Amino acid sequence: MTRDYWIFKTVAEVDRSFQTIDSYEDSISEYYNYDSLVPNSKQIKKNDIAIITDKKKILGFASIAYIDISKGEKIIRRCPQCPSTTIDSRKTKFPKYRCNKGHAFDIPLEEPKVVTKFKAVFNTFLPFKGQREDLLQIRPFYTKGYNQNMSMQRLDSKVFKLFGDIEQKLQLDSYNNILSPEQGYVKEEQSPYTVKMKDEREIILQAIKLRRGQQSFRKKLLEKYNRTCIITGCNVVDILEAAHIKPYRGENDHHPNNGLLLRADIHTLFDLNLISINPSTFEVIVSDLLINSEYIKYNKQKLSSTVIESLSGDALKFKWKTFLKNMNNE
Repeated sequence: MTRDYWIFKTVAEVDRSFQTIDSYEDSISEYYNYDSLVPNSKQIKKNDIAIITDKKKILGFASIAYIDISKGEKIIRRCPQCPSTTIDSRKTKFPKYRCNKGHAFDIPLEEPKVVTKFKAVFNTFLPFKGQREDLLQIRPFYTKGYNQNMSMQRLDSKVFKLFGDIEQKLQLDSYNNILSPEQGYVKEEQSPYTVKMKDEREIILQAIKLRRGQQSFRKKLLEKYNRTCIITGCNVVDILEAAHIKPYRGENDHHPNNGLLLRADIHTLFDLNLISINPSTFEVIVSDLLINSEYIKYNKQKLSSTVIESLSGDALKFKWKTFLKNMNNE
């Protein structure tokens, strides 16, 4: 798949054209929100790389793990005298508002519109640490010329020559699972986890490839399980990974009750259905294919009561069925 390069402009609350534009509520180290009315909204895809900026400076660099898509509503504000939606609020002159066509007015028209909402979730975010943070240096690299009114614009890949080995670092973090144990943002606890069957992601092997980039999910599980693998007891944080019980297919599956903290090798075996958990006995079950391996010592080992209480029974049953099917096909 061809990788594209972008600049994503995020707008702080104080800079939102004096409240004529609703905030997209970005979290610059985790995700970038936009909708179907934004130019290039359908062009952004996983594995693309973006430079994140505000109106004046470079904030950081991100690689995109996946795009979440949902339906929603957006309030469109426009000039009462023309179709223009480019409106500024004036601090000292009246009427208060003026559109880019020169019309002045007291209150913009508001029109709700159904849109497709997108969330570009980052696999990796690297904050900018260079000396020159201004945006002028990027201007020559816009593939279709710079447009100050566009928040997402395509860049030539040569732009990364300005930033040393940043692109290589993003790729290493994305594909070789390099992740600081302390990275991640803890969101508020969600409602109880429920299994959803709709497939919103690729096959499980793709999840193995991307799993360490799921920073928020991993951070939650590190705290939940006291930085300890629930099967081996390993507490070397650098090799502990966030495992989904029911394989990841969408944002709903990032619930902590659908998560296990596992040592990297155990995680891979769990994802490949060579190790599982019996939802009736809460015992670790090892596939017959591993009988002659070091992993057989974990067979029939029961999870602690603390771990058991925090797991989704539906997710365990879903995973167990897949494990048994795999066993029968051996």
